[in-house]
Amino acid sequence: MQLRKCCNHPYLFLKNYDDISYNEWIIRSSGKFELIDRILPKLKRFGHRILIFTQMTHLMDIMEAYFDYRGVRHLRLDGSTKAEDRE
Repeated sequence: MQLRKCCNHPYLFLKNYDDISYNEWIIRSSGKFELIDRILPKLKRFGHRILIFTQMTHLMDIMEAYFDYRGVRHLRLDGSTKAEDRE
């Protein structure tokens, strides 16, 4: 599990996710987030819609912080999402 956390994002080792900072370090501290940061603007420019799967809900918290930082409109689908929002 610890290796999975390392591979996804080092912020997963934080005890409190309120400590996530909305700056470039959310991107620069993870290779996966750097790749998403490069690919996402190109996909949006050509009108693509993006669907990202993850098994960790804590990683979704970090991705939400990233999307908020970049101003990307997003919808999180997990067990806590209301049925009317899923439609």
